[in-house]
Amino acid sequence: MESPPSARHSPPEGAGSPSARAGHAWLIAAVCASLFCMPLMMAGVNAILPSLGQGLEASALELGLMGAFYALGLAVFQLAGGSLGEIQGYRRVFLWGITLFGLAGALLGFARTVPFFLALRFVQGVGGAMTSACGLAMLASAAPPGKRPAYLGYSGTAVYAGIACGPPVAGIVTGFLDWRWLFWCSALASAGVFLLMKYFVRLEWRVAPDRRFDREGCLLYAAAMAALVFGAACLKISLLLSGGLFAAFAVLLALFCLWELRSAAPLLDIRLLARNRVFALSSLVAFVNYSSFFGVVFFFSLYLQLGKGMDVRQAGLFLALQSVVQALTAPVAARLCGRFDAGRVSAWGVGLCGCGLLVCAFLRPESPPAVLMAAQCLLGAGISLFSLSNTSIILESAGPQHTGQAAGVIGAVRTGGQVCNMTIITLTLAWFLGDRPVSPENLDTLLHVMHVDLVIFGLCNILAVGCALARNR
Repeated sequence: MESPPSARHSPPEGAGSPSARAGHAWLIAAVCASLFCMPLMMAGVNAILPSLGQGLEASALELGLMGAFYALGLAVFQLAGGSLGEIQGYRRVFLWGITLFGLAGALLGFARTVPFFLALRFVQGVGGAMTSACGLAMLASAAPPGKRPAYLGYSGTAVYAGIACGPPVAGIVTGFLDWRWLFWCSALASAGVFLLMKYFVRLEWRVAPDRRFDREGCLLYAAAMAALVFGAACLKISLLLSGGLFAAFAVLLALFCLWELRSAAPLLDIRLLARNRVFALSSLVAFVNYSSFFGVVFFFSLYLQLGKGMDVRQAGLFLALQSVVQALTAPVAARLCGRFDAGRVSAWGVGLCGCGLLVCAFLRPESPPAVLMAAQCLLGAGISLFSLSNTSIILESAGPQHTGQAAGVIGAVRTGGQVCNMTIITLTLAWFLGDRPVSPENLDTLLHVMHVDLVIFGLCNILAVGCALARNR
């Protein structure tokens, strides 16, 4: 059942009424639950790849493609999901997305062949992208005046909690049951989210119901993202093939930008990036921060397991400290955004993330746990301050008519940052380790790679503080 037309183009009237606030509580719960599941299914599946390989008799290349196909689905439909939500309605497209995500998860538990598994991972990524983009747009549209940072703070905490909880949750489920139960549990969670959104959230927003969907732009963007994701995935196989795919990505991205400039109803309004410095610089800072952060979980997991002798579950539980700090500092970040300039709060957040990365860059096997815990606290607080304020700035600067596109951009830079991070780590591991596997015998080399990469990431974050401050001028 759709809301009346007056509710389709702007946040419903009476947003501050008790009934509206109750509806918003269900909305926040549904969106945050979905945003928790998306990264959990990426980080969790990466943690149980050995079990998946045994169960599906998959090769090393096929194991690498399992993450690549999921990332591809996310990357391709981030922008499309936001734009489609503006046309069809955010809530409607969210329901489509969570349905795809849940059905793919249920079928993944029954997969017996690698090609079928890879196809379902792509579909699951598509559903996740639609859900993520429209969920974020709904939170931004539903928030009463002055409450947007608080609403968005919950979403940021959910995303990073999913990243941190992925390995331990997947390890526990796989250890006590089977890897198939991880996907069946994700399907059950998706069903719960669907029911919450379907029967407890009645609000709908359609900010551009008469606009044509840009199919040509979507296809160009999909081809560009496919070249980027598979270029990164093929780094371990062939540098020549990978380089060719990266070149194809650059060409296709240029063609996409040219098409969007000429399109009457673009998938992404390129002119918005050109004329809106706040939107452009905020997106750039987000890309840098996401490019730096995603490698931390990878390096921390290896450091704790190989350097400290923990198993995957113990390491995951130790790393959960970061999510706890994020959850505790999210309300503080929301209050700071209400009292101070959000741009400065964002700059402090990205700076704290940079300091945390630089602290982690010099960890040794004999380093006391307190040092890693201090670094996690810096990262958790920094991510909370940055994610909440920067996301709010991007959505606010885009304007109500571009909320869906802005939400899609946020998801796109997050996924693009993850792919960039994966590419840098893969290149440095190949440079220093060659064909040797990551093992306790190569711990010193692995730590050297970690030091090099985290110093690069930390310095990039420190430099990004300048971009965060420059947009205020």
